[in-house]
Amino acid sequence: APAHARGGRRVLLEWRQMLSVLWLSALAPPLTPPRVSGRGAGWVEVAVQLDEVSLTVLEGDVSVQDELVDSALTVDDSAADEDPYGVVLWPAAQAVARELVALTDGSGEPLLRSGSVLLELGAGTGLCALAAASVGATALATDYRPEPLELIERATASNSERLGKALAVTTSIFDICDEAATLPPADVVAAADVLYFASTGRALARRCVQALRSGTRLVVIGDCDRPGRGAFLEELVAEGVSPSAARFQDVSGWTAGT
Repeated sequence: APAHARGGRRVLLEWRQMLSVLWLSALAPPLTPPRVSGRGAGWVEVAVQLDEVSLTVLEGDVSVQDELVDSALTVDDSAADEDPYGVVLWPAAQAVARELVALTDGSGEPLLRSGSVLLELGAGTGLCALAAASVGATALATDYRPEPLELIERATASNSERLGKALAVTTSIFDICDEAATLPPADVVAAADVLYFASTGRALARRCVQALRSGTRLVVIGDCDRPGRGAFLEELVAEGVSPSAARFQDVSGWTAGT
C-alpha cells in the first residue's frame, strides 16, 4: 500500500483582486479515513465521507498498481510518463473535496451549484469532480492518462445510481505540462496531490494563474508535501502572485493504516 503523507495541505491563491481568499475553519473536524466497500476485476471501491456527503471512488487494484509501478521504474525518475499515483486515493483529495462542497460566495450561497463548472486537473480517482457534481455542479475531470478516467467514468455511474440522481461528470485527456493544450474554462479549478515533480509543480502554477486571468473565481490545490511543492510556489511568485498570497495551510488528515 502507498505510504500516505499525514495531513493534506491546501494552497490558496490570490491573483490581485480577482480571487477572494478562502480560509479553512480551524474547527473543521479531522477527515474520516476512507474504507474499502467493494472489489471487482481490476478495481477496488473505496467509500469516502465528506461531512454530509458520502461518495465512492474506484482505485486500481494491487495488480494494476504493481503494473504501473513496474513501468514507472523503467523510465527516468524526473518524468511522469508512467504514473502509478493516479489510480490511488490520496489524503489531499479528500481535504480538497470536503472544502469544495462547502464553498460559498460573497452572499453566502453555495459556489458550486447548478450552472457552475468545476475543472479538476490531474484528477486521479476523480473525488473532487464527484464531490462537485454531488452538490449540483457540472464537473470536468482531466488526467493525462486514460486509466484514471476509465475508473472515474465507472465511479460516476455507480454514484449516480446510489444517490438517485445523474452526476454531471465528464472526463477528458489533458496534460498540465503541455503548454500547447488549451485550459478548459471553469468557475473553480481544483487539483489534489499532483506535485510529484518540479516540472509538474511549475506547470500547475502557470495553469493556476492562467485560469484566474481567464475568469476562474477560485483555485484550490491540495498537497501532501510532494517534491514539486517548492517549484510550484516559486513559479507562482515568478508569475506575479504575491508570496503572502500563495500559502499552505495544514488540515487534519489520515495516513495508511488508520
